[in-house]
Amino acid sequence: MVTPLELIGSVNPWTGKPFGKEIKKGLQTRYLQEARRSRDIALGEIRKLVIAQSDSGKFSLDAAEEWREAIRLDTSEERGVSMVLSDRLEAAAARDVPEEKLRGFGRVAFGRGYPIGKALERYVEERGSNNRRGYKPLATTTVNNLRTAVKHLRAFLKDKNELACLEDITPALARRFRDEYLPSLTTTRSPQGMAYNTIAKNITLLSQFWAWALERGVTHRHYKSPWLFAQSVPRAARDGNPTRQDFSAEEIKALLAKAPTGTREGDVLRLALVTGCRADEIASLKQAQVDPQGRHFSLIVGKTANAVRFVPIPEGAQGLLRARLEANPESERAFPEWPVRASVGKVYALSQWFTRFRRDVLGDASDGTLALHSMRHTWRTVARRARVNEADINDLGGWAGPRSSNSAYDHGLLEEQLREAQEKVWTELARAGYLKAF
Repeated sequence: MVTPLELIGSVNPWTGKPFGKEIKKGLQTRYLQEARRSRDIALGEIRKLVIAQSDSGKFSLDAAEEWREAIRLDTSEERGVSMVLSDRLEAAAARDVPEEKLRGFGRVAFGRGYPIGKALERYVEERGSNNRRGYKPLATTTVNNLRTAVKHLRAFLKDKNELACLEDITPALARRFRDEYLPSLTTTRSPQGMAYNTIAKNITLLSQFWAWALERGVTHRHYKSPWLFAQSVPRAARDGNPTRQDFSAEEIKALLAKAPTGTREGDVLRLALVTGCRADEIASLKQAQVDPQGRHFSLIVGKTANAVRFVPIPEGAQGLLRARLEANPESERAFPEWPVRASVGKVYALSQWFTRFRRDVLGDASDGTLALHSMRHTWRTVARRARVNEADINDLGGWAGPRSSNSAYDHGLLEEQLREAQEKVWTELARAGYLKAF
């Protein structure tokens, strides 16, 4: 083929010699389909070489990173690499290369800034599973929360073109973002503004992100993290904010009466009530994790390391779980009716359904005081009233704190102890009236 004008005189990577007027490359096959495939690959490589010689290729982010590394390694007094780059930027500006593009390129190349978006993708990749640096992998939900925090930060910076750099965030801006911008964000769930705990979570995620950038040399070497604040004054909850409560026996009775046994909703609520598990943990159970007789199930992944545990089922609820397995013999999951969002492996529809269901049964007055997660804390309250010791409560519910065992539940004695503790909770649930509509 005729050599594109942009490549004439540049080095041919296949021969090591300068490109001439024509490019000749054998396809090394006699079969037509393989020849076409080899031809398309070669044409793609040639297009990449052309782009690399164009302004869009010369002033890409990858090229800027290469220049930055070259400038960092240039220890000569003349700083010749920096001078060469400055001349090229001036020449590009004379050719009407967009000023915005050159400015962003120069910030990265001269080490004055690094785009937040590019850094975020590198950070997520390096915190992935089995990463070669040994970093603790980020959970999918953590990655999603971090992306949301960065989205808030970009909105605060009015960074519509996504050109904001890590170094743009100063301690003063970080403080304004935390103390003024985030508290002003309102939603239907938080009409008074973002809660302090949610703000703290956003700041923690951003702080870890920036700490990685400093450690990996992504940011300017003289730049320091803007997320290190002085000791904060203790904050009180907003006046008038409802306090999360446990369900009463009458509220549970009303809810279960409207969610019959055998339905996807009713079975999840009943098992959440009598096991202390997160409802999402139950709804996403696979049949392989469940004992065929319905006597127990095992959680192999979870929100935290403590969430991985053995969960015995009270004898009075085993028939419910057994019937569910028998009703779905061909399914991989115990609750196939609840869709799992593949990106995070969670049953988001469950929480959304319960909010509507709770309001229909208990009224809007329960907003803010009762939630699906309150079922889990109701179980814990009842467990304490049943005089179950704290270590067994933590083992059964997957909470942090003193536990009976930190190892796999493969010892019969410990399993029987947990079964006995679970039966105590069941007995107390019955005595307190929670099982009237079970």
